[in-house]
Amino acid sequence: MILSTYKILDGNEAVCEAVRLSRVEVIAVFPITPMTTIANQLADWTNSGELKAELIQPENEHGSLEICFGASAAGTRTFTASCSQGIVFMEEMIWAIPGYRLPVVMTVCNRSISHPGGLQSTHSDSLLQRDSGWIQFYCEDPQESLDTLIMAYKIAEDKRVLLPTMTTLDGYTVSACAVPVKVPDQRDVDTFLPEYVPEFYLNPNRPPVIPKGIPDEADLRSARAETELRYMVDEVMTNSKEVISQVNQEFGERFGRMYGNGLVEKYRCEDAQGLLITMGSLTGTARDAIDELRSEGKPIGLVKLKSFRPFPTEDIMEICRQVEAVGVVDKNFSHGSSNRVGISNLEIARTLYELKERPHLLDFIIGIGGRDVTTSHIRYIADRVLDTCETGKVERPVEWIQLK
Repeated sequence: MILSTYKILDGNEAVCEAVRLSRVEVIAVFPITPMTTIANQLADWTNSGELKAELIQPENEHGSLEICFGASAAGTRTFTASCSQGIVFMEEMIWAIPGYRLPVVMTVCNRSISHPGGLQSTHSDSLLQRDSGWIQFYCEDPQESLDTLIMAYKIAEDKRVLLPTMTTLDGYTVSACAVPVKVPDQRDVDTFLPEYVPEFYLNPNRPPVIPKGIPDEADLRSARAETELRYMVDEVMTNSKEVISQVNQEFGERFGRMYGNGLVEKYRCEDAQGLLITMGSLTGTARDAIDELRSEGKPIGLVKLKSFRPFPTEDIMEICRQVEAVGVVDKNFSHGSSNRVGISNLEIARTLYELKERPHLLDFIIGIGGRDVTTSHIRYIADRVLDTCETGKVERPVEWIQLK
């Protein structure tokens, strides 16, 4: 029998519960709004002994990831968190860690990067690092934030993966909004996520062991190995899709909660002529809007992108080949991009290019700087997609919603 306890938790508190349940050994978090309460809570728990971990106070965000880098290389389970300018500050280490194949796990409370940069959510801080070699999961609510962080350790530490992993939640919308959350029992989590026992790690009592296929120091210093190393990371990232789906399935069987196939989550896609594709917290609002539209007989469905890296190319291709138009709802932007679309739209467009008969593709940029996304906004977007289904024409390939 699986035991659990309901608690009223905001997203940051849910992340802390997941860190505790995952028995993280080394924590290094430099506080930055809106994830500061993660740093505070973990510090309180380690000070009181409730969380038996080594908490190291870094001087800045770059230092926090350096600490996790060293601790992970020494064979321990590590955690950090950041957002916005903090992510930019630690970027040097973000790019270094995947090449060392270290399963560091980090939570990102999505927040705009200046200028002007507010304290509210935009996905551009985490998506800025989409090419670095980190697995990226986007969470809809505190429950998913807790569950995904636990799964992230099992995925990252799998010998078939060994890549750092980001779990993200929208700043304030999720990080500071409390809802009932089902917190699993420690014994059940221990069964699902056993102690981390690395095969390769730094040990001062023995010479370092170089895994097969890892370039030697001379190759690394001369940059002769970068092509091979980055190709290896790319291969592992692609192959991690199988591990992600397996872990999601196992989590569902044990705890009764699954998130689609771990990569995407479909909602009311049966007989849909048009689709909306979303990430993060606005997915919940989109679900309500889809329910309203379906009750009115409108054939619209919803797909949530849970995994952005690795990108679920095959899943998106299979879902989209069945519809006439797709509207991507981007809580981000890519200045100067093709057709001035958002980042998710760029990925979807490349995916759909492989189809002989492609659905029409529209992009809607919304929620920038944490502006509220309402069901009225989603209904407007859905109507534009359904209009395209009916006419076969795309009047506006990209539209910024909520412009003054």
